[in-house]
Amino acid sequence: MHRYTETTRRYALHARLLWRAAPVHSALALFLVLASAAAVTFGIVATGHLVGALPAAVKAGVGSPAADRAWWWLAAAAAAYIIGPLIHAAENAVAQVVSARYLRLVFDMVAEVGTAPYGIAHLEDPEVAGRLDAIKRAMRDWTFVTGVEQTWNLLATRLSGVGSLAVAATWNWWAALLAAGSYALMAKVLVAWLGTIFDDLLEVTGNQRRQASYVRDLLTGAPAAKELRLFGLADWLVHRYSTAWRDAMTVVWRNRYHNLRPILAASAITLVVNAGVFTLLARDASAGTVSLASLVTVVQALLALEAFGPLGDNQSALGRNTSTATMLVALRRRLGLSGLPPHFPTAKPAEPVKPAKPEPVPSVRSAAAKIDLREVTFHYPSRTEPTLDRLSLHIPAGQSVAVVGVNGAGKSTLIKLLCGLYPPDAGTIRIDGGDPSAEEATRNRVAVIFQDFVRYQLPLRDNVGFGAHTRHDDEAVLARALGDAGGSALLDRLDHGWDTVLSAEYAEGTDLSGGQWQRVALARALAAVAGGAGVLVLDEPTAALDVRAEAALFDRFLEVTRGMTTLLVSHRLSSVRHADRIVVIGPTADPTGTGTGTGTGTGTGTGIVEDGSHEELMAAGGAYARMFSLQAARFAAAGASETVVDPR
Repeated sequence: MHRYTETTRRYALHARLLWRAAPVHSALALFLVLASAAAVTFGIVATGHLVGALPAAVKAGVGSPAADRAWWWLAAAAAAYIIGPLIHAAENAVAQVVSARYLRLVFDMVAEVGTAPYGIAHLEDPEVAGRLDAIKRAMRDWTFVTGVEQTWNLLATRLSGVGSLAVAATWNWWAALLAAGSYALMAKVLVAWLGTIFDDLLEVTGNQRRQASYVRDLLTGAPAAKELRLFGLADWLVHRYSTAWRDAMTVVWRNRYHNLRPILAASAITLVVNAGVFTLLARDASAGTVSLASLVTVVQALLALEAFGPLGDNQSALGRNTSTATMLVALRRRLGLSGLPPHFPTAKPAEPVKPAKPEPVPSVRSAAAKIDLREVTFHYPSRTEPTLDRLSLHIPAGQSVAVVGVNGAGKSTLIKLLCGLYPPDAGTIRIDGGDPSAEEATRNRVAVIFQDFVRYQLPLRDNVGFGAHTRHDDEAVLARALGDAGGSALLDRLDHGWDTVLSAEYAEGTDLSGGQWQRVALARALAAVAGGAGVLVLDEPTAALDVRAEAALFDRFLEVTRGMTTLLVSHRLSSVRHADRIVVIGPTADPTGTGTGTGTGTGTGTGIVEDGSHEELMAAGGAYARMFSLQAARFAAAGASETVVDPR
């Protein structure tokens, strides 16, 4: 019973989404649906009366009243069958508008799942990520769009069934209700069966199907093509794909066959009921209690009661659509969002605002920001031990600080907390007194280039301008940022300048080298200064560069950002030794996490092991000095003549 009430609830949600997306056009579509159903019903009645009038008309001859009645019913039937398709065409045209706005609304709802909760913890939750991926894949399937477009045709068919039921009831009301009920029962059972299948595809098999899709993409995509051939992985991956897909679909197949029994039972009931109803009609006709006109009309009406039954692929598509929409709404509520957005999209997008004439590039940068972390503790949901444990750190405005430490020490986690991507479990993080996990204005004061920075397949203008989206079209700002990043030569070699798409997958686009992408990413961070950023962070974005290139890039970054608050994260200690201050992150026995520990304790979290300038830390002979000397020795052993080191 729950499954059947759930189906009704899903249809109600679907109706609310349609109304929220396009209320005026939905009302117009509903009116056309009613008119279409009325035309079908009238056509049945007119055809029955026409057939009933023909014998008398033929017998009375042309010009007789009986012939006139036949001609009138012929005209009425013709009008019904001509007007019906015209209404249907208008209905389809309006349905396309509703469908487009519905899809826009739902796509916005999906985008909000990924962006509205500012942090990224929900996107790294395997269950949430699996459901979101399943929703996106379902929305790309043709059945999702078809389910929206065919909503009105399905409704028109159902309403024409109501008209046919009224016509059949003029002969025998209980027989008509039995026939309609048998079809409705079969449809209800089938919809519930389809709902179970689609739910399994979205919920139960989400992770397995995602793995199968990943392996399929490896087999058919260019990125892995070389290794597949060199290592002879093709056969192994084909087997892995088939195994993952079979494991994913086992639950679907089992439930599909297990739930077939109610469908077979409903089909048998429909067959028996309709056989009995037509037998009853034949008996009445043979007894002379039903006229020829009534017989033809009732037969058509009984056959049209199939409108209450299963409606094939269109109904399956609608079931897929409602399952997807239901999961989306449930996921939104789980993340603290409203199930439906508060407003529906406007009838048409607003006209783009013509950008005002760019202001001159300011000669004074945005004010540098100060950073305060007090007793910050944080652990990932998948771990029981804290990654950071009661860490405290104060960075005055305008200071350049390098954050170093071994792999897994928590350096990148610290940066993510600073950006507000995660809220701390305990303690406070403040940037100029604001909380980045709760205040957008504070988050906008931080610009970061991560190790895995995004290489947007968009024009150079966007790749740099995203750092300062409020000055995205100010080429003077973009040119200064790219020049400070050492990328002026890159702009000169691009055929279409700022409008060149940075991907060879597009016509007239181009690929960049790793070093060129590093400069574009650095320019994006520098552009953020014009957008109001007061803290600039480089979180190992140069890990793919050789040690000399990384050191040169960091030195240039410190030079062009002098006076700004900057944080540099790197494993290569020689690359960041020119920072005003170096903070070593690692396991510490100091319970306060303020840097007074030795770095050799058995604490479960991470704190500040050492804090000072390069010269001070080398003189102290502690953890930093040992790591620096070890890296220098390895670099020297490799035959290098400089004092810079490569820890990798």
